[in-house]
Amino acid sequence: MGASKLSEQMGDVAGRWNSRDVKGSQTELFWEIVPDDESAFEQSFKEYQLDYVFTSDKLVLNPVGPPGKKYNLLHLWRDAVNGKTALPVLEVVDPVRGVYRVMVPLGEPGVHLGENHGSKGTHLIVIKASRDGVVTFNDLLPTTEAETNDFEFRMGLLDKAYDLLKRNAPLEECGPMVVNKAKDMGVESRVGIRQFLVNMIDHLPDKDGRPGFTLRDEHNMDIAEDSTKVAQMLKRVFTNESLKVFKAIQPPSENSQLIAHIHGFLLTEMPECLKETYINCEEILAVKRKHQELMVPTPEPEPEPQVDVSEEEDNGGDGTALQRTNTVQRT
Repeated sequence: MGASKLSEQMGDVAGRWNSRDVKGSQTELFWEIVPDDESAFEQSFKEYQLDYVFTSDKLVLNPVGPPGKKYNLLHLWRDAVNGKTALPVLEVVDPVRGVYRVMVPLGEPGVHLGENHGSKGTHLIVIKASRDGVVTFNDLLPTTEAETNDFEFRMGLLDKAYDLLKRNAPLEECGPMVVNKAKDMGVESRVGIRQFLVNMIDHLPDKDGRPGFTLRDEHNMDIAEDSTKVAQMLKRVFTNESLKVFKAIQPPSENSQLIAHIHGFLLTEMPECLKETYINCEEILAVKRKHQELMVPTPEPEPEPQVDVSEEEDNGGDGTALQRTNTVQRT
């Protein structure tokens, strides 16, 4: 997407966000109104006019399903903050920023890559996973400088997660949640993250439920129930040096989850079908940084120094009038 077109799109969503009667940053609103439990959210969603911004018909406002397994637009956040992320790859605990988690998403990873695409097993997302520091609903919306910095920080975590998967790093490098989940499953912390990911997918309950889990290979076949094929897919894509990390988000008009989640893929190039609903994060960050530069106030010029009127000298004592001399050097 060209820079001018992206700026126009960001201006449009900013207009929607700023047209609400409710003011304040994304962080302030999120911490104020988003619950950690399965309580209803429709009233808050409409009262704070989030329906001005988030307009997808995929949104489920109030939780549906059996208690403890309910699904709605806060499902991703709720699982993360309550330590129930199903397929974690990396957890980072920052003493100032809080907890962040990179995971393989539930539902159908890589669905927007189109049919018969071989990189669906590389689909990761990264989100905030604790009530610390800043958080955003969607990173295309207006952000404070701290929120923009957080966006860039999360982008970096995707790079770290892909490095772990490419190296098949031991679980002890993948953070406390991954290590603890492995321990609960009887898996040693020295096991590689790719093998553990196969184990986690194999033990996923209710793959046919909601959000469920479907993993399609390059032949468009669902291989989620075949751990051998899953292992072969993961090895193939994560050892392919021709694939590069691509990071993108969907605009608020496409979101089904109400917490900022950056998508990552390993690709040779961005498929046209992905461009229909995804936006390159590097381009978004560049627009935000440029806007920040433009918003930096120009320093006020220093006032001209005042001349001391008592500073006078005699011009050679020849009877001519005394003249005031400005001894301040000007540039």
